[in-house]
Amino acid sequence: MYKNDQKYVYIRTFGCQMNEHDSRKIILILKELGFESTDEPENAQLILFNTCTIREKAHHKAISQIGRTTIYKERDPNTIIGVCGCVAQQDKESLFDKYPHLDLVFGPDQINKLPELLDHAQRKKRGLSVELVNTPEEYTFLDQLPEEVAPASSSFVSIMKGCNCACSYCIVPSVRGKEVCRSPEEIVAEIDQLAKLGNREAVLLGQNVNAYHSKRSNSSTKDVTFAKLIRLISDETGIDRIRFTSPHPKDVGEDLILEYGQNEKLCPHIHLPLQSGANETLKRMRRGYTRERYIEIVRGLRKASPDISITTDLIVGFCGESDADFQMTFELMEEVEFDSIFAFKYSPRPGTFAYEQLPDDVEKVVKEERLEKILALQRLISMKKNEALIGKDVEALVYSLDRMNRGLLTGRMPDNRIIHFSGNPDLIGDIVPVRVTAAHKNSLAGEMIG
Repeated sequence: MYKNDQKYVYIRTFGCQMNEHDSRKIILILKELGFESTDEPENAQLILFNTCTIREKAHHKAISQIGRTTIYKERDPNTIIGVCGCVAQQDKESLFDKYPHLDLVFGPDQINKLPELLDHAQRKKRGLSVELVNTPEEYTFLDQLPEEVAPASSSFVSIMKGCNCACSYCIVPSVRGKEVCRSPEEIVAEIDQLAKLGNREAVLLGQNVNAYHSKRSNSSTKDVTFAKLIRLISDETGIDRIRFTSPHPKDVGEDLILEYGQNEKLCPHIHLPLQSGANETLKRMRRGYTRERYIEIVRGLRKASPDISITTDLIVGFCGESDADFQMTFELMEEVEFDSIFAFKYSPRPGTFAYEQLPDDVEKVVKEERLEKILALQRLISMKKNEALIGKDVEALVYSLDRMNRGLLTGRMPDNRIIHFSGNPDLIGDIVPVRVTAAHKNSLAGEMIG
């Protein structure tokens, strides 16, 4: 039931966990301004699209949704419509030319300006704020205060923003700016607050999360590296589980590998983007590591934590990728046996080195054939690995009811696998013992023990 005197915001989020995190921060800001969330845009006085541009498909999907919002403006001219996120940062004021009904355009570094921009829009003035902030002194991390956060089983916690890498295919540094690290004190304080509210798991976020480095303001000790930050969180907060996304292979050090073997709170899972198994392709991608180094990291992780699950990202059909290059990726997949993958056909992104300097010379049909080949291989590997877990007892953090409305609970195992089982909804937010009883392609089935 909607109240006539209540203001509502509808926000549609595209893309990565960082965008999901940003959307939650936006909602917290808007709650301070008297807004409540709604899933129905026709009931909203404010409509926002938090966009992604890392792949062509995500960009086009967001743009098509923005174009359809003219109906809400026609119904009520006072409806405020805005675009934020990476498309806003990339396209800037040109979005106003393309979509005259827009009122707001602001980038990821300008979320804290939303109240000011909204005030402009309410006075029929367009709001534009797309400056990148690349220094710790000027950047504002929007932390969550205890009174603002509802209890949840798991929460995203931003530890840094931006990326200093120069991957030739990637638009992220252009739209997210340079790396800025949050202070260890702020991170530890937020996670400790979340734990006191009943959160069991913290997911550390950053574009290149393991490049984190900072200093404790009250200490003359050396820089706090990413591995040291994980140890601080483990030692100084009541959180039960620590995860992170997404690291870069070039920044995986021995200290992080050892932490997997020594820290029980650090979940035995790492999402380690490979992108290609061919050294020549990795060189053209400007990834900063070789096939051999990646395999060395994997071996080190599995030595430190034998049950660790390793997942990855892969791009097929990148500029100049030959049949032999692709075969090297295929063979590396067979050797490493990833637990799961996210795989994509290469799509050129304007503003990147590859778009400007490298020919997109792999035919579309070849890209599609290569994508299907690695997906078929991964289906076999994932099923084999899931079947090997049948009969195993695990600890599952209960996230929610299952999406298929089968009356089951959905839990996440320490290795990041999803498991469904029967149980009381009151268990949401708890960590419970579960025995794996069946394996599926993308999840497991189980039954609670006791």
